[in-house]
Amino acid sequence: MYRLLIVCLVSLGSFNWLDAQEIHWTQYEMAPLLLNPAKTGDFYGTFRVGGIYRNQFSSITPDAFNTPGIYVDAPVIKGFRDNDWVGAGGALFVDRAGALGLQTGGFFLSGSYHFALGREANTYIVAGFQTGAYAKRIRDIDAYNSEANILGEQDPTQGMLSDQAENAQEYAAGLMFKSKLSETFNLEAGFAIKHLNRANLSPLGRGGRLPWRTTAHGTLDIRVNDIVTLSPGFMYETFDPVDKLVTQVRSKVLVNEERNIYITGGLGLRWEDSAHLLFGLQFDDLHVSLAYDMTTSELANAASYFGAFEIAASYIVKIYKKPEVDPVIFCPRF
Repeated sequence: MYRLLIVCLVSLGSFNWLDAQEIHWTQYEMAPLLLNPAKTGDFYGTFRVGGIYRNQFSSITPDAFNTPGIYVDAPVIKGFRDNDWVGAGGALFVDRAGALGLQTGGFFLSGSYHFALGREANTYIVAGFQTGAYAKRIRDIDAYNSEANILGEQDPTQGMLSDQAENAQEYAAGLMFKSKLSETFNLEAGFAIKHLNRANLSPLGRGGRLPWRTTAHGTLDIRVNDIVTLSPGFMYETFDPVDKLVTQVRSKVLVNEERNIYITGGLGLRWEDSAHLLFGLQFDDLHVSLAYDMTTSELANAASYFGAFEIAASYIVKIYKKPEVDPVIFCPRF
């Protein structure tokens, strides 16, 4: 009975989350451009491509949350100084939720400038900016039902619904600080604001302005030895009236030095919501990872403690131009 009640809530009331529920991933580091535009081009290589998929609450109802996302970025040109560089990229996501098919999507272009500090350039300050199209839509409006409909009464909410997509321009900005503190410690901390322009965007026909979505994140890489690296980290977001805190401890263990193969994993917690189990493999510049969310909120019994499943992958392509070497002719000695 409780499970049926939750299904009804997902089916009937999920449209009320349009202004309060936004996409999120447990493996937020595997969607870097959607975490913070300052992470655009933040790697060593020619270009990077990646994707992530999340399925949430499928144990309650098949019409649950399905969220795929993809991105590509690159460090494109050198900056104004020797150790500076400019990054550029793009990201796309689509989120579909509930029996009504509440769909949120976006396509964004990002740019970043990496400003080196110090003679050895072990510290960087990065500024990023992002713009693109943001949209919300109810795809299956005929699936709407309510207590009033069942009783044969008029439902004023039904008249507010529209299956026409609502589109808006989106702007986001972010800052990031990265520093190699020592041979043992590397620090990263960032802050981003999405919906800077607070666009009017609601398929309910009432023209709600999106609140700012602020994100703070940080990671400390601790090189325990030549084999093991530990990375405690956090991500805190606010999106009025919702806020959430994620804390994780990830690990990276070298298993084959010759082929540069690592096993990655970790544990995490989205406070008052779910516990996380992380696992992955890294083959040189290819990283494939999985995440499992165990629900710890009041939905735990209805979801049989299964909250979400994620799969993600990223690949850094390195293309280096072969140097042109003038032939050397050796004169024989007699």
